[in-house]
Amino acid sequence: MRSEKYKGKKIMNNIDRIQEYIKDAVISPLERLMNGDSGEPEVNLYEKYYLQGGYPPKDSVYRSMLHAMMVPYYEMYLNGDTRLCCAGNRLEFVGRKMESIIEDDDQFGNWASDKDLINAAENWGDNLKRFEKESRRIYRFFHVLEVLLESDCQQDWRDLSQKLKEMLFKSELCYDYKTDEVLCVLHAFTMIMQQNWLKEKKKEMLDLLNQHWLFLKHYYSVMIRHIIGVKWTRFHKVAETVMTSSQSFKPHMHIFYCGLVDCVDELHLDRKQQREMDKVMLLMQEEMNRVNEHSELLYPLCDAIFPEDFQRLLREHRPKSYKEIENESNQNDELILQLKDQTNRTRKELEKSKEIIEKMVLSSIPIEDVDAELEQYPPGTAWDMLKDLNANPIISMQKAWREHYPELLRKYRARLFGPIEQQQELAEAITKVAERPTYGAYYASGSTHDDKSSKLVLGEEKEKMVPLKRISNE
Repeated sequence: MRSEKYKGKKIMNNIDRIQEYIKDAVISPLERLMNGDSGEPEVNLYEKYYLQGGYPPKDSVYRSMLHAMMVPYYEMYLNGDTRLCCAGNRLEFVGRKMESIIEDDDQFGNWASDKDLINAAENWGDNLKRFEKESRRIYRFFHVLEVLLESDCQQDWRDLSQKLKEMLFKSELCYDYKTDEVLCVLHAFTMIMQQNWLKEKKKEMLDLLNQHWLFLKHYYSVMIRHIIGVKWTRFHKVAETVMTSSQSFKPHMHIFYCGLVDCVDELHLDRKQQREMDKVMLLMQEEMNRVNEHSELLYPLCDAIFPEDFQRLLREHRPKSYKEIENESNQNDELILQLKDQTNRTRKELEKSKEIIEKMVLSSIPIEDVDAELEQYPPGTAWDMLKDLNANPIISMQKAWREHYPELLRKYRARLFGPIEQQQELAEAITKVAERPTYGAYYASGSTHDDKSSKLVLGEEKEKMVPLKRISNE
């Protein structure tokens, strides 16, 4: 009996010790970071725990207690509470601390799977509006998404993305430029999570989204037809920003341009705004033509986010880069050289053929054989060769040639011009038939088939009224 009480007391003491350790090693440093202090523990963990029997093992008991004690802080972090997610210059330290804590908590993924991520994103947007001058705080939300991915959070990503799409693509349901920006980040995340990619590939795409979000938020603006992430109220200002703000945008500018061209008619611009937009788009085209090569780095990501539109937009609107234009020019130059070379070779072959026929005539070979040789060539070529042969004074003095030349001339003229003349005759015949007057039957004005009209008008003779006898039943 005493032994059982001793074991129970020992277990209770062990649980109390684990709880106290979590408070000293995890909770207290996190709260210090939230208050703007350093994240170092207030007590010497080595002396208090290691020298007094060692640190508590991170077993199932430890992980369960860690999760239970951290849930309030998880709620704060998931919902963008300013105490955790906007902790001044300690922001990065908070992120690292949360990451290390969640690595030890194997229940975080299951806990997050039941949470309303849309509501969390809306809370993030509300909190981020308090720090408008620090635009980079949006990247703290990316860390939350990374943690969800790493912890294997399971949600109905397809249903979630559909809800977000309905919210974002209907301007009357939009919130404000900052909240909508967070919702767009979440939408992109849900589209990545739906892909049939390995976890490492998803992490790579999420990292790409994070790195290029400054550009992609402008692309999102044109794709959902309203501006997010910036305070501009006119789309031509968004386009100007993409064109002029950062060199890192240049290789990807064609992606934004394709989306802008496709949606510009739906932006409801007035005449002045349309002129401004036309000017910016023209400048953007010139800028893209100077880009050596369009980058395809963001293609897989954009295709995942906008699977219904991205490839179509590229096919229909993507302008050519300087390198592509240069390559096409080089290909055209090469083709011209090939054609010139082919023309020269054809000319040389014809000259050789003409020389052979000349030798045949001068060698008194029967004209029938010469005729058979000429028939092997197209009508135009044979006609030219025949005329050239006759222009040769030596050949034209040959008796046999003079006797047969008129007949050959008629034959090859018919071969060349006969089909053309037949087509002309056919066209003239069709024209004559079309111009021939036609005759039709017309009833007098106001009469129909059913009123037993007694007047009938015939074609061009409709001025002459022909009386018809009414047929009686008598």
